[in-house]
Amino acid sequence: MTPQRRSVRLNRLDQLLRARPDGYTTRELARLTGVSMRSVQRDLLVLQTESGLPLTENNGRYALMKPERLAPLDLNVQEARALMIATRLFLRYSDEGDPFGASALRRLAGIMPEPVRDQVRHAADALENRPLDADFSRNLSVVTDAWAKRRSLRIAYRSAGRHRARESIVDPYFLEPSAPGFSTYLIAYSRTHASIRTFKVERIVAAEMLPQSFELPADLDLDALLRSAWGIVWGEGQAVKLRFTPQVAWRVKETHWHPSQAVEDLPDGGCLLTLSVASAMEVGRWVRSWGDQVEVLAPASLRQELREEAVRLARQYASPPRAEPSRRSRRPSRPGSVA
Repeated sequence: MTPQRRSVRLNRLDQLLRARPDGYTTRELARLTGVSMRSVQRDLLVLQTESGLPLTENNGRYALMKPERLAPLDLNVQEARALMIATRLFLRYSDEGDPFGASALRRLAGIMPEPVRDQVRHAADALENRPLDADFSRNLSVVTDAWAKRRSLRIAYRSAGRHRARESIVDPYFLEPSAPGFSTYLIAYSRTHASIRTFKVERIVAAEMLPQSFELPADLDLDALLRSAWGIVWGEGQAVKLRFTPQVAWRVKETHWHPSQAVEDLPDGGCLLTLSVASAMEVGRWVRSWGDQVEVLAPASLRQELREEAVRLARQYASPPRAEPSRRSRRPSRPGSVA
């Protein structure tokens, strides 16, 4: 096996150790990374001292320290089914892989009825093989521990469109998935900004759990906070009115899209969907997925935005696609000729 570069090798070791609770011997890790056992031992030391990976060694096997075990659950098949679907949904559509999610799915497989046990276990195996971002996995673990223990966090966070991360001290309130963005968000009180904010976990560059603890505000109601959100952006709701054609009205009416929605049948067989959401940007992405089967009646700003976009698209597609720049083949110079 070809030896891997050290940075790649460290990342690979991190992935291997997170995916296998029983751990590996240095001989096994050397074989998997293509280097000597002495190099593996040095790499493991770097992971412990510089990356802060909590490793333990027992009878020559290196593994991650096992986190606190929670009390076992006594589930019926319907409860297990609900957890299986939720976990599988997270693993399939998250931007990043999560070895703990796959491990949870495998544990669920162990208690499922025998006829479906192998199916669930196979699903866990398939999802566990997705590419793993070691930094994301580590940061999500730290954030989760701090949230579970009511401890403050120091995070280095790279906001959307920015290349430089900024440090914030936050109190983690909740972890919330966002279906439109295929992402997980941390809802937290930022002591740096003196307000409740959302942080996309995938954009957290580094996370450190601090010794100080915090208490949740007595009047905190996260469901009420998110009631106006289409995805993760909350605030004062604004009216969104959408007219759908008869061809898709049935599809619109079969799903409950938002807590504020109201649906009205129209004489032509179409329907009018009215919502109150905080972010026209978030709902706008969903509106675009319907193409010309929907017309935005309000707000005027979203209608104008789509109109201008439609004009640009019409211009773009009005003519045949431009040919790619031709690539001239270069003939090799003859011996003795001047190149």
